Amino acid sequence: MPIALPSSQLLDLSGADARRFAHAQFANDVLALEVGHWQWNAWLSAQGRVRYFFALLRPSEERLLLWLRGGTAQVLQTELARFVFRDKVALRVADDLHATGCSEAETFAAVGTCPDGDALAARAGALALRLPYGARWLLFGATPPTPADDAAATQWQLDDIHAGLPLLAPSLQDELLPQWLGLERFNAFSVSKGCYPGQEVMARLHFKGGNKRALYRIACGCERLPAAGARLVCDGSEAGIVVNAVLTASHRAEALAVLSETAAQARLTDGVAAALYDIQVISRFT
Repeated sequence: MPIALPSSQLLDLSGADARRFAHAQFANDVLALEVGHWQWNAWLSAQGRVRYFFALLRPSEERLLLWLRGGTAQVLQTELARFVFRDKVALRVADDLHATGCSEAETFAAVGTCPDGDALAARAGALALRLPYGARWLLFGATPPTPADDAAATQWQLDDIHAGLPLLAPSLQDELLPQWLGLERFNAFSVSKGCYPGQEVMARLHFKGGNKRALYRIACGCERLPAAGARLVCDGSEAGIVVNAVLTASHRAEALAVLSETAAQARLTDGVAAALYDIQVISRFT
């Protein structure tokens, strides 16, 4: 069953300078992205913290499409517009497109094939790409899907967590390094391309080391869904932070959390509201 995903999280960049502009602002190598392909990418602060994490699609020569993993396209449009200057690039919230999570059969019916790797498939104005973890495809099109039932929507969110695919809430923007979110697994940033915001921090961590936090999958008991930004503690000291979570059963949840390496091997507790209990570290994303 198709899963309706937020259509407001799409930003369209078009124009003769769209690629050059995106390459200068974003962390991955946009100039290396060929037509008909896509990549994970991020927009960082000067301190190297992740402001936005997104899939960047190149459906045609002078057009890029950003599918945001958290945040809002309208806010990102406003923030990016401050850096346009004389560039021939137009920024537009693509509210005429709807993002839909699809199965193999649904994707094939929409675009006539099921793309793999970093390839895009397109037909009759629709675009599709394959997402990590299981047989999952993302479809962009003009027709809004019928909202799925709660169980299907929950399973889609759980698959994101099993894939280690973070959803960055506005409260966590500009707070976490890409390495903490495991974005190197998705090749979402480059340490060899030219200058971009946060590039010096990325290069220093890559070549000199020093990162002591990582993304983990955890499970816990809870009275309510753990909020993005919920603090986790170990022996009275802050040890980590919840990134995104989903309820899996009554009073049970799974989540992605950024944890220090030492805390991941110790007993974790809820840092503020004591709403989480029996916190278990399941796996580390490397």
